[in-house]
Amino acid sequence: MLSKLPLVWVLMLTTSVTHAAEMLYINLTEDDDLYQLRSASIIDAPPDLIINTLLDYNNFHRLSGGIKETRYLDPDPDGTPVGYTLVKSCILFMCKQINKTERVTLATENEIILDVDPSRSDFELMHSRWSVKQKDGKTVLTFDMDMIPGFWVPPLIGTWAIKRKLESTAMNMARRMETMAKTGIPLSEFKIK
Repeated sequence: MLSKLPLVWVLMLTTSVTHAAEMLYINLTEDDDLYQLRSASIIDAPPDLIINTLLDYNNFHRLSGGIKETRYLDPDPDGTPVGYTLVKSCILFMCKQINKTERVTLATENEIILDVDPSRSDFELMHSRWSVKQKDGKTVLTFDMDMIPGFWVPPLIGTWAIKRKLESTAMNMARRMETMAKTGIPLSEFKIK
């Protein structure tokens, strides 16, 4: 239905949507090059929309700026889907393109497990988990990640800058998913500059 509306109306609808997204917590620690992230946010969107959006690697890059490219690659020999992500990230004056290839497993209807392939990624280790649960008519999205980057991260400010970037990306993604839930506009129609 929305795809038949004039572009001006679609833009007005998407810019007038109010957002309830809220970061409950985000904790990032670093110990001997191992970074551990624990975070949760509340999103005013149904759990199935969130899970399906997180699994949509062909359009995932439309969720937030900085994610330049995402797509599915050929599955692993055992049939497990494999996703590719290219991120351009800047920490102060330093910018880097980061490649990530990972196995994408829908563990349950409410949980996605991601395991990076170090031979095709800029990470020595990355294991992450998205999970959703409904609470008071909204969805709590939890994201946990353990990673060892295969690239240099500036000491002292590195953890702070990574945490700040991840929090900003998470809130952009949450707001975009809320807009999708309220307007019915699919992720494939969003444009990110």
